[in-house]
Amino acid sequence: MIAQRAGASVLLAGGLVLVFAGVASALAFSLPGMIASAAAIAAILYAGAVWFGGSARTDASVLLFTPQLTVAAGPLAGRAVAEFFPVAMRKAIDEHCRAAIAGQASRFSPAEGKTFEVAPVRAADGAIVYGILIASAPTAERAAAAG
Repeated sequence: MIAQRAGASVLLAGGLVLVFAGVASALAFSLPGMIASAAAIAAILYAGAVWFGGSARTDASVLLFTPQLTVAAGPLAGRAVAEFFPVAMRKAIDEHCRAAIAGQASRFSPAEGKTFEVAPVRAADGAIVYGILIASAPTAERAAAAG
């Protein structure tokens, strides 16, 4: 990931230099040419940011995961379950997800104010094929919602 960002940064810097030099030289390196170059670069950067900008934040409050602890479906498919949570919670989430794949459902709180429920998902023949991780509302909120 870092190598990709470094490569992208080098390509971006090279592109900016070439655009600036090209437009400025076409306009005889005059002050208006420099301003036009800067405007062209700003427009290209803006268009690139709009076109290639980050996607909307995806919701990781309910994750269906495989026995390899990767997300099974949806826009997050193929990514590790633990990567959607802070480092401090990852070990507990990993342990409980592995237990769900082994057949044990549980509710746990790896951090203050964070409660999760995890359970196995069985096929019609009873075999565990997936697990599901659900970020729950804190118990007091659930009790108040139940009425």
